[in-house]
Amino acid sequence: MVGFFIFALAFVVLLTLVVRFGRLRVRADLSEAGALGLTVGFVGLTLLGWWFVTHGATVEARILSPIILPSPLEVLQAFPTLHFEQGLVRSALTSFVRVTIGFSLAAIVAVPLGVYMATFPPVSAFFRPLALVGAYVPIVVFVPLTLAWFGLSETQKVGFLFIGCFVALLPLVIKDIANVPVAYLDVAVTKGASQWQLVRYVLFPVAQANIWDHLRGVYGVGWGWIILAEVVNAERGLGYLIDISNRRGHTNAVFAIIIVIVVIAVACDQLWRFGGRLLFPYENRK
Repeated sequence: MVGFFIFALAFVVLLTLVVRFGRLRVRADLSEAGALGLTVGFVGLTLLGWWFVTHGATVEARILSPIILPSPLEVLQAFPTLHFEQGLVRSALTSFVRVTIGFSLAAIVAVPLGVYMATFPPVSAFFRPLALVGAYVPIVVFVPLTLAWFGLSETQKVGFLFIGCFVALLPLVIKDIANVPVAYLDVAVTKGASQWQLVRYVLFPVAQANIWDHLRGVYGVGWGWIILAEVVNAERGLGYLIDISNRRGHTNAVFAIIIVIVVIAVACDQLWRFGGRLLFPYENRK
């Protein structure tokens, strides 16, 4: 615990020194090439540090044991076994389907409900406990609850992902609709817009770009919850492979699967980003 505290304090001090004496300008524009270079630099330093603490011909010669942190090469060597003996691709597709179905169901319910809650006070008052659940109840408590409700079935896994995505998305949609300037509504009312037209043609269109960004973010979070969804009685899936590899002491396989999850999540995030640029080109000019 003391070591973690010292590390956190040293990190903050070092970062503050860089910001204080690095001649950085507040909210200065940064070119895409410069941003990409800094990102690649961080990844390169991380890989270099990873190699440094894990290199060595023997376990005794290494700073960290392979049980704690395998080397980059050991992680790469885990992929053939995962693919040919444990069905890595099939498990990845299974997890993708589970996350997508759970998220889609959550979006179908949370988006219209959030719009109505932010628009009509009676609806907000009635469904307020749902928003409070997302703010104060840890997502992990829904694992035993969904097991009790749906048993050891595929429905339990999709149901858990649905609940997790729903409680994360609902307050975000409410906030987006609530942040629409009142001036837009006033102008529409003076033009004779009905109450439904205010929702259909003013509130939702103004907020839809922000809602899209939050959909994108929550879908990525769903990939972080897949391990919890597949930790119990899953015959396949990336979370299942992590659980099996961990119980067998194959730490390199665990890291390999984590890399697969990150790659899939980042790829999906870029597709969401591309879709946002196509649907809302006016946002690109901001």
